[in-house]
Amino acid sequence: MKALAACLFPLLLGLTGCSPQPVASPPEGATIVAVVGAIHGQHRRSEAYSLDILRQAIVKFDPDIVMVELPADRFAVASANFDQFGEVRESRADDFPELTDVVFPLRQQQGFTMIPVAAWTQDIAANRRTVEKRLATDPVRTEDWSEYRAANQRYGKAVAGRSDDPAFIHSSAYDAAIKSRQESYEHLFGDDLGAGGWNAINAAHLANINAALDSISGQEKRVLILFGAAHKYKIVEGLEAREDIFLADPAVLFGE
Repeated sequence: MKALAACLFPLLLGLTGCSPQPVASPPEGATIVAVVGAIHGQHRRSEAYSLDILRQAIVKFDPDIVMVELPADRFAVASANFDQFGEVRESRADDFPELTDVVFPLRQQQGFTMIPVAAWTQDIAANRRTVEKRLATDPVRTEDWSEYRAANQRYGKAVAGRSDDPAFIHSSAYDAAIKSRQESYEHLFGDDLGAGGWNAINAAHLANINAALDSISGQEKRVLILFGAAHKYKIVEGLEAREDIFLADPAVLFGE
């Protein structure tokens, strides 16, 4: 599905102030989906995209379901701990303050359902770290590593001064910068990384997301998918072919 026009989305939220524009309507029974990019620990240091700003955006969207970047086993521990202690106390979730400080507390307040859809496992993550360390010091791969560092530098220039701007993060310009860097990473190292390669892990994330969307298809739910911002374009591209969802423009959630 094409992304929801910026003017229609506020109307779906019950907001006003848009000039009338010719826009498509959601198909009957469609699931309304917003894919929001998180910046993990940077949320705690950013004024432009603080945890409070993320919290306001989620409240504005008013989801029935939030799909989160945790694997099912880690989510089960985190959720049980939060219910018992009021704290997540799970090592992987602790890396994501958008979950520990925002989504878990909001679930308690707003009553939405959380669904874990990340495909990462400890073995995949450990293998990726080992392989990357080897590649970075392998004299045979020096040229490849230099090419990847150059791609990182181009990305850094493209996002300089606005890597924590939610309007930019939810723009095609940001997606293009991320895509260029990550496609270089995949081209150079995807075969080495196996299940932890960029294409492979995102295909696995997307399979979990699609399975969760299949389970609620036709129920007119409002679903917010919250992943690290680098994954956002991959998720959107993977969902565009679905005819039972309506992709909302998440940038609207961060406006006035």
